Amino acid sequence: MQWQILTLGDLLLVMGYLTQLYSPLKTMSKRMTDIQSWLASAERAFSLLDEGQDVPERPGARPIPHRPAAALAFREVSFAYLDRFPVLRDLSFEIEPHTRLGIAGLTGSGKTTLVSLLLRFYDPDSGQLLLDGRDLRDYKLADLRNQYALVLQEPVLFSASIAENIAYARPDASYEQIVAAAEAASAREFVTRLPDGFDTQVGERGMRLSGGERQRLALARAFLKDAPILILDEPTSSVDPRTEAMIIEALERLMRDRTTILISHRESTLEPCDVRIQLEGGEIVARAGI
Repeated sequence: MQWQILTLGDLLLVMGYLTQLYSPLKTMSKRMTDIQSWLASAERAFSLLDEGQDVPERPGARPIPHRPAAALAFREVSFAYLDRFPVLRDLSFEIEPHTRLGIAGLTGSGKTTLVSLLLRFYDPDSGQLLLDGRDLRDYKLADLRNQYALVLQEPVLFSASIAENIAYARPDASYEQIVAAAEAASAREFVTRLPDGFDTQVGERGMRLSGGERQRLALARAFLKDAPILILDEPTSSVDPRTEAMIIEALERLMRDRTTILISHRESTLEPCDVRIQLEGGEIVARAGI
């Protein structure tokens, strides 16, 4: 047997090669673990993107070319989630253009479901919802939803600047229009006190702002969008009395010349409404002004 003599230089060369190879192998091993995680995340993302619309658009649905008069009507509307017990039962009422409708009722009475049907997040199991005398299902879905400005009990803010959060309602808005919307919503005062003003980052879900400040930014969005139909779902339920007074003052300006649906447990919030309905168990148990 012939022995191969390994010189010191050869040994150092082999050790050097192994040292250089170790780092790439370690990186490849770590990346393979990361890639498996990324593939799982990508699979979930593409699965979500491949989801079909919950509410299909009818073939030949018509656009809404002009600002509608915004008369709304419910005609014997019934609805249930997942074929369970009905949430709304044979609901019928009409709202004239520029009318302020107040909706009261206990939790679970169907108030938010009623709004979801207006926005066509769902379609009714029976009956019709009409906009200016035409079934909502006859309109293009994007055009229909552009007719609404929505202010929720818990505003959805993004981890971006105050200006960008307001402009979410109309991305092509100018800086001057954003400032004017904040002024109308009684938000400009607190924004200008912040170190970076309208460029202030609000943090994830607006965590750097108080509840009242977040709500006023949501109102600023609604002012900026300038939609003919305004939906307010408990806009003052999570603020103190002083902030509530400021928000109600801004709401008075926002509701002017718009068809408004205002949902609230507080009688003081419903005072500006022209007509009111009381829901209980998915049915109207009291009406005033209709």
